[in-house]
Amino acid sequence: MPNRNSILIAFLMLTLIGIGYWAYDSNLHVGAQKKPPLVRENADYYLIDTQITQYDKAGELDYILTSNSITHYPHNDTTLLQTPHVESFSDPQKPLVADALNGKLLPGNQDIELWDDVVMTQADLNNGSKVRMDTDFITIYSEKGLAVTDRPVLITNDTGRTRAIGMEAFYKESLVKLKSRVRGFHEPKP
Repeated sequence: MPNRNSILIAFLMLTLIGIGYWAYDSNLHVGAQKKPPLVRENADYYLIDTQITQYDKAGELDYILTSNSITHYPHNDTTLLQTPHVESFSDPQKPLVADALNGKLLPGNQDIELWDDVVMTQADLNNGSKVRMDTDFITIYSEKGLAVTDRPVLITNDTGRTRAIGMEAFYKESLVKLKSRVRGFHEPKP
């Protein structure tokens, strides 16, 4: 009888050990079978000498973007631009023109980042004045009529020059907010 009890206890122990190992081993295989989804990070199209015309929700011309080349990446829906030239018509009386060496259309194709030798000019067709803004990086939010940078900026107009670190330019309203280290000079028109 004692031999029979020890065989039964040994059998139960081996069964419990087998069940424990099976549960542990199956958890290892379940984790190994889950693979991360395959993300395609290469470009899905590339165009040379391109012009993009964007209209707003009311069907009015919003902006025209020309670029030497554009490359679209579907995994994050961004489009890289080489030597972009943007003409914004959100206010037909005060058109905004922006040029840079590089740029990127952000997801949704409404907002644009420009960097490397960024030059923005805005002319007021009513009074003939012109403002030029130079920086090395800026983001243009076309629906808001806003251009934002945290980098150094130089603003030049008919009556002076102003330097600052950081800027918010509400170009539809012809309003510029400078963030810090503002320095400049102003010469009134005779």
